[in-house]
Amino acid sequence: MNLYSKIVLAFSFFLCSVQTLWGQSNNNAAVSGEVKTSSGEVLTGVTIVLKNTKFGTTTDAKGHFEIPDVPPGSYVLQASFVGFESQEKPIRLKAPQSLEVKFSLVEKSFEMEEVEIIGKSVTERINAQSYAVTAVDAKSLHNSVSDAKVILNRISGVRILEEGGLGSNLSFTLNGFSGDQVKFFMDGIPMDNFGSSFNLGSIPVNTIDRIEVYKGVVPVWLGTDALGGAVNIITNKKNNFLDASYSFGSFNTHRISLNGAYTDSKSGFTFRGNANYNYSDNNFKVWVPIVRERKTVDTAEVERFHDRYKSGTLKFETGFVNKKYADNLLIGIIASGDDKQVQTGMTMNSVYGGVVRNSRSIIPILKYNKADLFVEGLSVSLSSAYNHTKSQNIDTLTGITYNWLGESTHIPQSSDGELSETTFLTFDDHELTTQFNSSYFITPQHSFVFNYSHSFFKRKAFDREDPDKPEHKFPNELTKQVLGLAYKFDPNRKWSTTLFGKFYFLKAETSKEFDFGLDTRRVEGVVSNKENFGYGIASSYNILPDLHVKASYEYTYRMPWANEIFGNGLLTLPNADLRPEQSNNLNMGTAYKFKVKTDHVFNLEGSFIYRDTKDLIFHFVSVPGRQATYLNLDLIRTMGIEGSFKYQWKRTLTIGGNITFQDITDQADSIYNESYTNSGYQKNFQKGYRLTNTPYLFGNANAGLTFDNVFLKESLVNINYYFNYVQQYFLSWAELGSKDGKKIIPRQTAHNIEVSYGLNNGKYNIALECRNIMDARLYDKYMLQKPGRAFYVKLRYAPNF
Repeated sequence: MNLYSKIVLAFSFFLCSVQTLWGQSNNNAAVSGEVKTSSGEVLTGVTIVLKNTKFGTTTDAKGHFEIPDVPPGSYVLQASFVGFESQEKPIRLKAPQSLEVKFSLVEKSFEMEEVEIIGKSVTERINAQSYAVTAVDAKSLHNSVSDAKVILNRISGVRILEEGGLGSNLSFTLNGFSGDQVKFFMDGIPMDNFGSSFNLGSIPVNTIDRIEVYKGVVPVWLGTDALGGAVNIITNKKNNFLDASYSFGSFNTHRISLNGAYTDSKSGFTFRGNANYNYSDNNFKVWVPIVRERKTVDTAEVERFHDRYKSGTLKFETGFVNKKYADNLLIGIIASGDDKQVQTGMTMNSVYGGVVRNSRSIIPILKYNKADLFVEGLSVSLSSAYNHTKSQNIDTLTGITYNWLGESTHIPQSSDGELSETTFLTFDDHELTTQFNSSYFITPQHSFVFNYSHSFFKRKAFDREDPDKPEHKFPNELTKQVLGLAYKFDPNRKWSTTLFGKFYFLKAETSKEFDFGLDTRRVEGVVSNKENFGYGIASSYNILPDLHVKASYEYTYRMPWANEIFGNGLLTLPNADLRPEQSNNLNMGTAYKFKVKTDHVFNLEGSFIYRDTKDLIFHFVSVPGRQATYLNLDLIRTMGIEGSFKYQWKRTLTIGGNITFQDITDQADSIYNESYTNSGYQKNFQKGYRLTNTPYLFGNANAGLTFDNVFLKESLVNINYYFNYVQQYFLSWAELGSKDGKKIIPRQTAHNIEVSYGLNNGKYNIALECRNIMDARLYDKYMLQKPGRAFYVKLRYAPNF
C-alpha cells in the first residue's frame, strides 16, 4: 500500500468517527428583519438580541437588522428601545435558513431606564477568531462606485498592483506574497480558473456582503494549498431582495449591476442571480518617452490609444432550502466573457497597437449542505464547479511597431508580430474543482473538521499561425489534491485553540525545451509528482471581553499552478521546472475595543508577521521588458508589523487608518546559474537586499460623515474621504546601478472622495466620486502608470421587501 492510499484510508476512518467544521457559514442560520413604530415609522438604534446568548445587533438608519452565523436551534428574539415597550418573539432556526422577522414597537407612557445590551456583528466575530483574519463589511459601501479590488486595497497588509485601468491585469499582494500564493474563493468555492473576465476588478460591491482576508494561516475548511493567505468573498445571502445600479464616468467608463433573489417560504424553492457589465476606453493620459527610429526624441503626456476593455458576467442559482434531505441544494451556472486591447508589455517601454486578448467561460456549479446529518452535530457540505474557458491571444500585425503617439513604423522584410513571432493562440482550458467538508461537534469544547479538495486542470493549445508548434503536441495537465484535518479545543469562552495538518499531492504533465542553441535542440514531455505535508496551530485568548490576543503558526506548501508552469501565451512564458514553495508562517496580534462616555468608540489592532520561505515563486521580467516568467527564489525572509485605528462618534463621524511595514529580503548565500559557459552555484550578490518591485511601507486613512433626514425625511447623506500612501521602492535589485542611477518607483499619495445621497430609506440612491483628486502620477508594478484624476456617478435602486 503506497503513502497516498494509507493517508486516504486513515482519513476515511477518521471521517466516519469524528469530523467537524466550525466557522462555516453554511452550517449556521441567520435572522433579519425591520423595526417600526406602531404608526409605521422606522426606528434606528433598536437593540436586537437572542436572549441568553452572545448574539445581537442594532437596527440601521432604515430600521433593518441582521444577525448572521447563528447555530440552529430555538431562541427568543427580543427588540428593545428607550421609550418603547420591549417585544419578544420565539423563533426556530435551521441551517442555512435566513428567517425574516418584523417588529412593531408601541410607545411607553412613562420613561424607562436605559439598558445597554452588547452583541457582536458577524465581522467582529470573524475578526476575533484564532486565525490572523480581517473581515470587512461591504453593506455600508453598496452606494459606492468601488469594486472588490478597491475594498481590499484599503486593508492593512494588502497591496493590489495594477497594470493600468479597468480590466487590466492585477497582482494581489498580502504581506509580500502575491499571485497564486494567495488563494481566492467566492462563498467558499475556489476562483483559481474562473477566467480573466471574472476577477477582483469586475465584481461590483453591490453583490458583496463581506470580504474575509486570512493572513498566513488558512482554515482547513477552505481546502487549499495557499502559501500566504486566502480571500473569501461572501455574496448577498438574503432570501428576497433586488439591487440594481448603473455608473458612468471618466474614460468613457460604464458599469451595470443587477442582483436579486426570490425564495418561497413554504416550498423552499429559491432562485437568485446577478448580471454585471463593464466597459471602458481606458484612454487616460500617461507620461512617457516618445521613440522614433529606436531613439528617444521627447517625453510627453499622451493618451493611451489601444486599451479598450469590455466584460460581462451572468450568474444564476436555483434549488431548494430548508428541506429534510438538504438544508441547501443548489445548482447554478456562471457565464462570463471579456475582450481586451493590450497597450503595453510588462513595462511601458513597449507599445502595441494591434495585440488583443479575449476569453469566454461557462461554469456549472453544484452546492449541497446538511446540518445534523443522521446524528445531531454531524454536518456535511459539498461544492463542485466545472470550468470551461476558451481564451485567445492575438498578435498578427506583422512588420509594424508603434510609439506612444500612435505612430506606426514599417519594418521591411519583417514577419514578426509586435511581441515576437506572430501568434493567433487559442487556449481550451477545462478545470474540475470539488470541495468536501464534514464536521462533528463532540461537545461544545471539542470538535473536528475534515476537508478533501480535488482539482484537475487540462489545457489544449492551438496556434493558427504555427499549427505544428512542438510544445502544443504535448499534454498540459495538473492534478492537485489537498487533505486536511483539524481539532478545535475551547476549554472556556475566553480561550480557543486549533491544531491542524494538511497533505498536498500534485501531478503535472507538460513539455520542456532542451539544449537551446545546440544542434540537439528539442522539445520533450515531462511529468512531475509531488507529495508534501504541512501542519499548524492557531490560538486566541480574551483577556477582557473586548481585548484579545492571538497567535498562529503554519508550516505550509504551495504547488505551482497552471499559468506559472504553462504560461499565458502572451506576456508570461512557461517554466516546467518550477518547484513547490514552502514557508514557515508566524502571526501574532492583539485587538482592543473600548468606549469613552458611550458615544465615543475606539478600535485598536496590531500584529507582527514572520515568514521564512524556500523556493518562492517570483515573477521576473525579461529583457527588454516585453514578457516575464516565473522562477524560484531559494530563500526569502519576511518580517513586518501592521497597525490599524478606528474612531467613531455616534453614527455621525468615523475616522480610521492603517499602516504596514514589511521587510522582505533575499537570504540565500548562493544561487544556481545555468549558462553554457559557467553553470553551477555562485555567490548571491543580492543577499540582504529587499525583494524587487514589492512595496515595503504603505498605509491608508479615511474619514466619514453621516447625516439623517437632510432636506427630506427618510434620507441619508454619506461623505467619505480616502487617502492612500506608498513609500518609494526599488524596481530592480538595490545592489545594481550607481547611487543616483537606481531604478525606483517613486513615493505616491492618492486622495479620493465620495458623496452619496439616499432617499426613501435607501430605495433610491445617487453617489458621486472623484478619484486621485490631485491628478498625481501613480504607478504600480514594473512602473506601469495608473489613471489620473477621474470622476464617476452611480445610480442605485434597492427596494425593501
